[in-house]
Amino acid sequence: MLVDLSRPVWKPSLASCAILPLFVKSPSYSGVGEESLTLGPHSFADFMTYFGAFSLKKWRLYTGIEDLTPVLVVESSAPVHITLTEMIYRRLEKRVIHEVTVDPLRTQDGWYCYAIPYPEGLDAQLVAFTVTTGDVPATLRNISYCADAPKRRDVRIEVVTTTYRKEQQVTNNINMIREELLEKGEWGKHFHLTVIDNGRTLPDSVDAGSPSITVIPNGNVGGAGGFAAGMLHAAESGWATHVLLMDDDVTVCPEAFKRSLRLLECASDEYAKATIAGAMLSTANFEMQQEDIGMITPERNLRPFKPRFIMDREYDITFNEELIPASHTEGLYSAWWYSCFPVERVTEYGLPIPLFYRRDDVEYATRIQEKEPLKFITMNGVCVWHDAFDLRWNAAVEVYLATRNMLIQEAFTPDSHYSMDAMIQLMRDNLIKHGRRFDYASMELICDAIEDYLKGPDYYRHPVGEKLFQQARVKAEKLEPLQQIPGAPDAIDIVELEQNANDENVVVPPRDTDTAAARRGDIVHRILRKAKRTIRSGKVSPAPRQENFDRNELVIIPNDGWCRPWRILQHAGKALAVDTTGQRGAMRVRDEQRNEELRNRFEHLAQILSEDTAVLGAYRESREEMTSFEFWRRYLEEAKR
Repeated sequence: MLVDLSRPVWKPSLASCAILPLFVKSPSYSGVGEESLTLGPHSFADFMTYFGAFSLKKWRLYTGIEDLTPVLVVESSAPVHITLTEMIYRRLEKRVIHEVTVDPLRTQDGWYCYAIPYPEGLDAQLVAFTVTTGDVPATLRNISYCADAPKRRDVRIEVVTTTYRKEQQVTNNINMIREELLEKGEWGKHFHLTVIDNGRTLPDSVDAGSPSITVIPNGNVGGAGGFAAGMLHAAESGWATHVLLMDDDVTVCPEAFKRSLRLLECASDEYAKATIAGAMLSTANFEMQQEDIGMITPERNLRPFKPRFIMDREYDITFNEELIPASHTEGLYSAWWYSCFPVERVTEYGLPIPLFYRRDDVEYATRIQEKEPLKFITMNGVCVWHDAFDLRWNAAVEVYLATRNMLIQEAFTPDSHYSMDAMIQLMRDNLIKHGRRFDYASMELICDAIEDYLKGPDYYRHPVGEKLFQQARVKAEKLEPLQQIPGAPDAIDIVELEQNANDENVVVPPRDTDTAAARRGDIVHRILRKAKRTIRSGKVSPAPRQENFDRNELVIIPNDGWCRPWRILQHAGKALAVDTTGQRGAMRVRDEQRNEELRNRFEHLAQILSEDTAVLGAYRESREEMTSFEFWRRYLEEAKR
């Protein structure tokens, strides 16, 4: 029995049609208008795209059907010419498989129907096709890649999204899921949507009386608590076989849900319990894939398993499907902006730890990997668009929560590379870097985070996450309009600022030339090398006996903690830290005494961490109880009060 495994998409999911090459490449299709795709005469549509191609190699891997070969079905209002194509990573080129010459069938309403089996024996990451029109225009509809799937698993997916006062964004997603999935007979029986309303601000009408939508008012227990409430509901309701966790502030294409369902229905025994890890594409650069699978490094950082890809490039979409983690790869996880896994994992391994926000997904995946290898399913088109983290700096999140939750997560569930010394060194590096940016508020937040971790698990048995987060927000640096900051310019070109301020953008001339530029470059080279040695050493230097900087020298830097402006800060006494809009900022004043006080405070806390066994042991002993259904029922009820 032929089943459509995936359908090419040609309608952009975002308002901007600049991302149309992610869907279809055509000189005569604009991406706007009707749901069908109309091509002018003597034109073409190329579907070797992120959403248009069929991931042949992965479908064979995940289904276990080695000879799986798709059948392309295309319905057209007029005769067209179809060329089958393939992309093979090793060849780095698109190749023509077959020029279709068979006559099409006719549908009951008079459309031309092409049902074209791909040749057997293909060995390609991707297969796709190009449609070419003749003297008359043609409209395309009902395009799909089908395959014989006589036996499919029973799959019912509970989509869980957690929201806090983002009414417009979550309402848009609710309406899309209702219209594209829940109200469609073919798909509706497989999906149910649960919305955890942490802010309790959604109107009663948001579910439109649909029995397939459940809205649960909740206390503000953060993303971790919201997802825990949704997972608890999915497990106790007994309807779902899988739970799909998804952020509220994302844009998602309906095809992502449909491909997820088909992958799970057709999964082999090897991948029946795998986690579908949806990719994150950036809303700042629509075609850039930031991550699909994440990993924990031995240095305790979190980073993507893959490099960043530009998904309107044929090479990148092919390479993306080639990169699959080896079965023994450790420290992998699926971020909860889009992550789907069996409900039985919830009953077997429990619920998240109460972190409020950040690293709940990392801990959960690590917990599973204590008992069994964790397999992942990734595929082109299974994705969301999300704001890039490096464009929305929030010190309360990126400094306080990132530091505290790293310690708590590793205490509850250490990964295979666990090392308190490595975590201390990472925190020390971050502290020193913030100090060199004159960002003493962030230095203080790192120390606060350690102290809050040392309060132990009993402190977190109650919903304190919102209170601690708000305290961090109050302490974090405050930005003001530039017009309200004495000495600040009226406006700043943030692109030029990033280029000039960040040492990563400095091009050092060859050192064997004797030009003035080369000599300046050599000085820069020495400064950067010295800076790297200082940060890596982790040593706390005493305050300088005399000032080696100009108190009146002002430099302008990005306010985020990722920029490395060491070169221009060498002798500056002030730094205007500006956000990504170039319109708001904060004036930082160099204070070596404050820097030294905070570094000494950190080293005192680091010594406590390195010698501690009691707090660490308490966290580990509390995990089973603090991830249980009983714990979370009490916790969520207390949060509502």
